[in-house]
Amino acid sequence: MSGVQLKNLRKSFGLTEVLKGINLTVESREFTVLLGPSGCGKSTTLRMLAGLEPVSEGEIWIGDRNVTDLEPRDRNIAMVFQNYALYPNMTIAQNMGFGLKAKKMPRAEISARVNEAAAMLNIADLLARRPKELSGGQQQRVAIGRAIVREPNLFLFDEPLSNLDTKLRVEMRTELLRLHRSLDATTIYVTHDQEEAMTMANRIVVMNGGQIEQIGTPSEIYFKPNSRMVAGFIGSPAMNFVDGRVGVDGLETSIGPVAHPTKLASGDAVILGFRPDDLYFPDELTAYQAAMSVDFTAEFVELLGARGIVTLRAAGAEFKGVFEERFLHRFAEGATVALALSRDRLHLFSATSGERVGG
Repeated sequence: MSGVQLKNLRKSFGLTEVLKGINLTVESREFTVLLGPSGCGKSTTLRMLAGLEPVSEGEIWIGDRNVTDLEPRDRNIAMVFQNYALYPNMTIAQNMGFGLKAKKMPRAEISARVNEAAAMLNIADLLARRPKELSGGQQQRVAIGRAIVREPNLFLFDEPLSNLDTKLRVEMRTELLRLHRSLDATTIYVTHDQEEAMTMANRIVVMNGGQIEQIGTPSEIYFKPNSRMVAGFIGSPAMNFVDGRVGVDGLETSIGPVAHPTKLASGDAVILGFRPDDLYFPDELTAYQAAMSVDFTAEFVELLGARGIVTLRAAGAEFKGVFEERFLHRFAEGATVALALSRDRLHLFSATSGERVGG
């Protein structure tokens, strides 16, 4: 399998620049996810990689080949789309082997590749059927099988699970991971679903406004976001934010003083972030660990089974907390609950640039 390099990749539609200089290296056999909100440029990046959109500026390398100006058929890539793009008048076997037939591959080899891919995807018993006889999940397997039989240098996935229901999406995530490992393939996968990104990727590329905000492992992206945008986009429920200012002994915020060391100058405006999972009962933290304690008013609880999401209010602002089910009785509507923030679970961002500050 081949690695990928994007060098100062730019794309404009008329006067609108949608990609603003993307530099990215994807190592051979890596599963990389392009993640970001709608309109951030992730699908455009993938389509340029596939050769479906021309490059306005920059270069695309697959392995040791500059493929920037090559036609899609000459790049040795396979792409799986959000819609399955199956031919309704063909059988599943014919759909899977269509690209090989177009290359005039011998019939016996086409059959062997199709059968092997079908066995891998557990659809061998469906080869004689037509697409309308299959469920959405089965059709997606066929689309993936059509990519596998080509034995490409690079697999591209453009939100392939977005049309499936929640249960089937979870099952297909597992199948795709298993497939990636068995093929030892280089894969670039586009999604706006952070859960897909966190559970599947070796590395995540968070995009925003046609630029890369951060590249890192799922753990790095979640626990040490480089910017407020990344911090707010990753995590469900989203990170809580509080406006603050650097004081003499720490931070002054709307919910109270915070014992949080920073090298910023006194008076600098900052944004303090903490995840809903990182609210603690005061007796869970030592005096040193606790950065502050806040009296929250409980508004309501959303039960998720073993855990619940609690909507809280303090200083006129709304916050979210996540707690185990056995603690949810403490959050009766209107109850005042003291909760603490831990020093090592706080995130600090510049109020002007939005970039992470203070480590």
